[in-house]
Amino acid sequence: MDDWLLNVNDLKHFAYCEAIVFLTHHLGIKETPTEYMMFGKEIEKEKYLQQIFQKYKVTKIHRNVELVSKRLRLAGTPDAILETKHGEFIPVEIKWSEPPAGTRIKRDHYIQLIAYSVLIEEVFTWRKCSVKRAVVFYLKPQPKFFEVTITYEDKRILISTLERALRVAKGLAEPKLRKDCTDCNYKAFCPYLH
Repeated sequence: MDDWLLNVNDLKHFAYCEAIVFLTHHLGIKETPTEYMMFGKEIEKEKYLQQIFQKYKVTKIHRNVELVSKRLRLAGTPDAILETKHGEFIPVEIKWSEPPAGTRIKRDHYIQLIAYSVLIEEVFTWRKCSVKRAVVFYLKPQPKFFEVTITYEDKRILISTLERALRVAKGLAEPKLRKDCTDCNYKAFCPYLH
C-alpha cells in the first residue's frame, strides 16, 4: 500500500485550485504565510466555541486531535470537535475571514468540513458515529457561525475528490485550473498562468 498522506488543508487548497496541490506536493513549493494565516493561529478560539455550547448541548470538546486514516491516506486536525449529550460529533473550524455573501459557506471550507467528518467516522470507530453536521465560524467583519449539513453523498464525493487530489499531487493527473488567480498565494510560482 502507498504511504502517501494528504492533509485536510491540502484538500481545502485543492477545492480552491487543483494546481496548488501539484505545486506543493509534486514541485515542493511552500506557501508564504499571510497576515491572515498568522493571525488565525493566534486568535483565542475558546470564546467562540463557548457561544455554541448551549445550542448543541455540548458535553465535551476535543481539541488538538490529530485525525489520521492510513486507509484513506488523509490526516488533519480540526480546530475542535464537539461531542453532544446525544453522542453526536460535530467538527468546528474557526476562520479569520469573511463569509461569502448569502447563506452558504466557501466551497473550500465545506470540503474541509466534510473531510474532517469522514476522518472522525474513521478514527472514532468504536463510537459508531455518523457525522451529519459541522460548524464554521467566520470572524470578520462580525463573528458569525454557519451550520452545514453533511450527507452521505457529500462524503462519497469527498472520497473521489481525495483520490483525484492524490493523483494530481503525484503528478499522475493534470490539475484543473481556477479561472481567477488574483488572490492566490501561489501565483508567483504557478507554471499554469498564462
